[in-house]
Amino acid sequence: MGVEKDKEGEEKNETEREMLYCPVCGSPNVEWLLPQMWSKWVCKDCGYIGVLILEDGKIAAELRKEWKEKHGTP
Repeated sequence: MGVEKDKEGEEKNETEREMLYCPVCGSPNVEWLLPQMWSKWVCKDCGYIGVLILEDGKIAAELRKEWKEKHGTP
């Protein structure tokens, strides 16, 4: 089993590979809507429900910063 690398060729650690983020507010507080419907996600911070989910922590951090500036801390 090889080492997974990101786009810049840097090695990813386990938490970076497994972390998922909301595509609306960048929160890591996301989970499956229903365990039987693992293709739909829900964000516990902003209420997003959908099939899209972020895996890129850098993009999520930017979204999170913008969300907090606009809406305050959820």
